[in-house]
Amino acid sequence: MQRFVSLIYLVFHVGIFSTAIAQMEEDYYLDASYSYGMNQLLPSIKTNSRLEYDKEKLYSDIWLRGGFQISEHISFSGALELTDQPHELIGTKFSRPDYPLSTGRFQQSVVSYTTEKLTIKLGRDDMLSSDLRPYIFAYPIFADGVRWDYSWRGWNFEHVYQTLPAERHSDQIFRRSVSYHHLSKTFNRLTIGAGEYFILAGENIGLDLKRFNPFLPYSLNSHDSEADYYPGFTGDSDNSLIKLFLNWRKQSNKVSINLYIDEFQIDAVDREVFSDAILLSLSAENEIITFGQRTLLNWGFSAANPNFGQHPGPFTNTTIGMYPIFEYTPGMMNLAYFESMTLMSKGWKILIAGYSERWVDMSQLAPALMNSRTELNGLKVHSDSRLTLGLEYKLKNYPVGLGIEGWSGSDSGIRTKIQFESNRGIKQ
Repeated sequence: MQRFVSLIYLVFHVGIFSTAIAQMEEDYYLDASYSYGMNQLLPSIKTNSRLEYDKEKLYSDIWLRGGFQISEHISFSGALELTDQPHELIGTKFSRPDYPLSTGRFQQSVVSYTTEKLTIKLGRDDMLSSDLRPYIFAYPIFADGVRWDYSWRGWNFEHVYQTLPAERHSDQIFRRSVSYHHLSKTFNRLTIGAGEYFILAGENIGLDLKRFNPFLPYSLNSHDSEADYYPGFTGDSDNSLIKLFLNWRKQSNKVSINLYIDEFQIDAVDREVFSDAILLSLSAENEIITFGQRTLLNWGFSAANPNFGQHPGPFTNTTIGMYPIFEYTPGMMNLAYFESMTLMSKGWKILIAGYSERWVDMSQLAPALMNSRTELNGLKVHSDSRLTLGLEYKLKNYPVGLGIEGWSGSDSGIRTKIQFESNRGIKQ
């Protein structure tokens, strides 16, 4: 009965969405894709998140994306994913492996209001990732909440409040939320800024107005209330992080440097016992000409203490499901990556991508020991790398693209894809 009701809602939701698209006389976009093959996840993510799936199995994955302009300033975007992968891989808690393509999640359903100075988003969307997030970190953070940002004379203020999927420990359910705000200033092509993240977990957090206040520093604001502790966890129920960033942009070239501070030991005695937890990442996007053809290049590196993002509280680490919020993986020490897409003539595209990482198996340690210098230094350092080659072709007279990619290194695999795109004016 529950599956039947869910199916009725799905048909109703997609039907209303399709009708709205069909009736629109203004801008819209539609995107449908089907891919078949193996999963390409970083070994460090698979190890430290204890994902259980067959890396040799071929999976089907369907994405339906769409959006339309409601008025001059208001638009809607939505996305549905259907798959036969294990449900953990797409951020949901339920699946029926005995039914084909029975695992699904609405990954996006968001209304946006945009003017020259103000942007507001309400619904489910990726509101925390930057546009330079590397593809190798798999899923961005599709969560429910609100985001707004305001720009004035080179200043920009942004605030995000999202509810993350609930998690279970033994027989106890923990609700989770994440808050983020930053203030930045732009000087010609250069932007500098500082921000904060605050992750909160509890049995019933509701709408926490204390964390919803965008104008008070989270780290200081949390000191006027007692933290919650739960049986089975040595840490409290909240985790705050500081972010310092510098962005540079010139035409189609972008560079972003982010410094995340999770733990910093001030006392000399603590520094002997506990490790800092800091992440430094550099991400870049460039457009270059290679052999007379236009090439889009994404590249970067990250370096971190392996305990970055870990917190001994109830699900207060910096992840959503199994996937990291920031440009790192659990247990990562350093990572370098690149992805180049060369746009050839007659609709062809050539993909070359690769990465190399060093990491440790953090899951060997109890949460209470993950910040211990002695324990961290005793972990074996693993390394892996991978090279990916791909080819895409867009049909000349039809909005259809075909693609295939294969990878080899720490593991090997192959994946094929067919995609339909229809776009009239609206920016995706």
